[in-house]
Formats: sequence, C-alpha cells, structure tokens
Amino acid sequence: MFYSAWSDSGMAFAHLAENSFAKDQLAIAVSHSHMGAGHIGLAFHSAKSGPQLLHLAWHRKLEVDAVPLGLKTCWAFAALGTPPAATKQLIAFVRTVATRGAQINYAIDFIASRGSFALNGSYKPPKGSHGLTCASFVLEVLRGGLVNLLDESTWVADEANIAWGREVCDSLEKSQVDNDHLTAVRRSVSGLRLRPFEVAGAGELGSKAWPVTYQAVQQPANGVEAELLPICPVATATVNKLGPAPK
Repeated sequence: MFYSAWSDSGMAFAHLAENSFAKDQLAIAVSHSHMGAGHIGLAFHSAKSGPQLLHLAWHRKLEVDAVPLGLKTCWAFAALGTPPAATKQLIAFVRTVATRGAQINYAIDFIASRGSFALNGSYKPPKGSHGLTCASFVLEVLRGGLVNLLDESTWVADEANIAWGREVCDSLEKSQVDNDHLTAVRRSVSGLRLRPFEVAGAGELGSKAWPVTYQAVQQPANGVEAELLPICPVATATVNKLGPAPK
C-alpha cells in the first residue's frame, strides 16, 4: 500500500513494513520498548538502497535497517510535517548522517546534547554531552537539518524519571561500558527525560506548531502511543525481543 502525501497538520501512523512512502518524504517511525515510552527512528529513502530506517538502538549501535526486510520488530510511521522544500534538504542531511555511521554513546542528558551534529552531518557532541538516547538522537539529527522540534527549556523533572535514569545506568553497566562513561551518565540523572513518543508527537503536529513545549506535546505523545498499539500489538513486540536498550 502506498502512503499518502505530505500535510503540514500531521498524519496518522501506518505499519512501516506494509506501506510504502514517497522518496520525497521523511518519516518519524516508532516501535515499542521494554521500558515503555517507545523507541524512535527516522525513515527515509537512500539514493541507492531504497527505504531505510535510521535509529540509535543502544550504546554505540547506530543502525540503518532496510525496509521492510531488515526490520527486526514492528514499526509504525508518519510523515514529518515539514514543507516539501525543507524536506528535500532534511532528507539529504539524514542520508549523510546514516552514511557516516557515527559511534554514539548512550546517555540521557538531552539538554547538554543540543547541537550534536555539524552542518556536514558529522557527530560532534558539545562540551558536557556524553551521548544520546534514541529520542534525543532523532531530535538532534532534525536540529542538524535546521528543524527545531521542541522547546527543551520547558521540560519538567519527575521522580519517576530518576528511577528510569538509574535503570539506564544499570543496563549500561551490564553492557560493560567503560567506567568513565558510566560515571558520567550516573551523574546526569536529574529527573528530566525526553520520551520517544514526545518527539513523535511533536513531529506529527507539523511545522506551524514547532518548537513545541512540554505541556503542549503531552496529548500528542499519548496519541502516538495509542496509534501504535493497534498497528504493533505489545505481544508482537515481545515475541520479536526489542533488545537491551531502555528507551
């Protein structure tokens, strides 16, 4: 099935493996994760290899999966609400990031990671940044392509996010990351968290709404989660085993 054209007001999500999208579209793609709040990536057309999915799967695991045969689990997608002229430039930037295949550490401080990608698509974490999550990776790739999706200054700390941050650290320790990186991530557990569904919800709102505040994105984020469930039932994600990364 072919996916319909761009709209600046957002689009409903569809099954990534069962629907095609145009070469001039860039899409937000979401799936489940074992810690909730989803997993996120960017779907685009490679100039030579066709539709691809770019996502930060875990610590130093930047993956580019062929669509649909390379997908390891169920994903849903919706076109990013950028005007066509801006989308063309943005797709070129995403292709460059995917080609470079940077080794990106997994870390949770998304405020410190602002400006992680240079205009040439190279990953250059700013001073104080120790890495990215799947959500901040998408946010920073879009920022590098001159799309400012969220107003991070409005984000709210929460006690539950501290528990999440500690779980991330425990998973990193089990993955045997170096002690310096683990220590840096432990020190950055502040109660702030950027959820993949928040990034997806902001993307679906369209360019007229950007940058989106924390309060304004909560309902769209919940809507993305609700859209994902019938497309990718949780049981399907469990069978496919999403991997070790807390998203």
